[in-house]
Amino acid sequence: MLIIMTVTVFFNTRPSPAVRKLAPLLKRAVLAAAAKKNGGISLILTSDSGIKRLNKVFLARAGVTDVIAFNHPRPAVTPPGETPPFGDIFICLPAARRQAERMGHSLETELLILATHGALHLSGMDDATPALRRKMNQRTIRLLKKLL
Repeated sequence: MLIIMTVTVFFNTRPSPAVRKLAPLLKRAVLAAAAKKNGGISLILTSDSGIKRLNKVFLARAGVTDVIAFNHPRPAVTPPGETPPFGDIFICLPAARRQAERMGHSLETELLILATHGALHLSGMDDATPALRRKMNQRTIRLLKKLL
């Protein structure tokens, strides 16, 4: 079976020119983390209110979070020439900016970490325990070192 993965970046908030220019690298990060998967991924950069609404409606959690990933159900049949949907990754741009400042690195670095993290979730990784989070963080670092 031929593996085709596509990534489309959307801005549901007003990004700076530097963030807009980062879109190709964000795509590469998602592709690296979702390797050997078939389908399309939408990477959406959104606002505090946008991510807060998603967090409440779909995860029954209150407040702002940095990244949320949703897998799509696999269609029984995909029409010829179309890429089946795989999932969506929502990144809260203001939360990423705050985290970057707190962590002492650039917004671009934080966005790459979050995009990779979201794609790893779509690919089946979990971070529900400290041990799983460490494993996921190590995988994120390895992938980004290869990418950059």
